[in-house]
Amino acid sequence: AVRWFGSPLAALWMLIFLSVWQFGSSMLIFLAGLKNIPSSYYEAANVDGAGAFSRFFRITLPLLSPVILFNAIMQTIGAFMTFVPAYIISKGEGGPLDGTLLYSLYLFRQGFVFTNMGYASAMAWVMLIIIAILTAILFKTSRFWVHYESKGDQ
Repeated sequence: AVRWFGSPLAALWMLIFLSVWQFGSSMLIFLAGLKNIPSSYYEAANVDGAGAFSRFFRITLPLLSPVILFNAIMQTIGAFMTFVPAYIISKGEGGPLDGTLLYSLYLFRQGFVFTNMGYASAMAWVMLIIIAILTAILFKTSRFWVHYESKGDQ
């Protein structure tokens, strides 16, 4: 039997599975992006003799790249802000042997349990700066891998 709440590794995997389970909103955004791709592109590719592999990498992936960028940014921010599942599963303690002590839960404990508000504020600023840097990197590199149809209209 697996001790879901007793083993640090099992508790962390339970949080990971919970995050995967909650991936539905991103899937809806991907579905909307897929529905937005005109079927005439695929029909033209079929007439030209393109295979499924070629259609995916030359039509679907480039036209979904703005959706991929948006979901990557939102999931990155969401990953850093994961607090509630870890708090509920571990009762605010960080789980067995700190197995579910995520950054945001540690920040909360420093600020509101141990009343180290200065340290918690500094941790929040560090988290904000890391998220801003990762978002800036995604935006700066997006000109190399994100396809925008109106790019040449300027």
